[in-house]
Amino acid sequence: MRTTTAAFLAAGLLLAATGCSTTGDRAAAPAGKYAQTWPTPYSSTTCGDYLTAMDHHQRWALAADMLVGARKADGLTTLPADTDVDRFEQDMATACQPIATAKTTEIGASIYLMDTTYSH
Repeated sequence: MRTTTAAFLAAGLLLAATGCSTTGDRAAAPAGKYAQTWPTPYSSTTCGDYLTAMDHHQRWALAADMLVGARKADGLTTLPADTDVDRFEQDMATACQPIATAKTTEIGASIYLMDTTYSH
């Protein structure tokens, strides 16, 4: 189980993943798969945007970006499986349903910290 300090560090790093670029960790991965075309920083993207304005690929790339950043904070260097990204994307959509004004970074950090299966 992660310590409180590690949990806050993971949340902070996940919240810091506000850019829309897909460089760094995914440089060896297929570019199209992780390419983010959403023009707004994640820290300014709301759940309403996530649910109604972003297309499927943009949501998937956002979920992948956030999940990679959070896992990196936990010391994991491998990319998450596509099935984990799919599940994270769906968990975000579910969590965003009742809170259109919440920021996607807040939702993503909460999901990651509450579901430890994402950190494996």
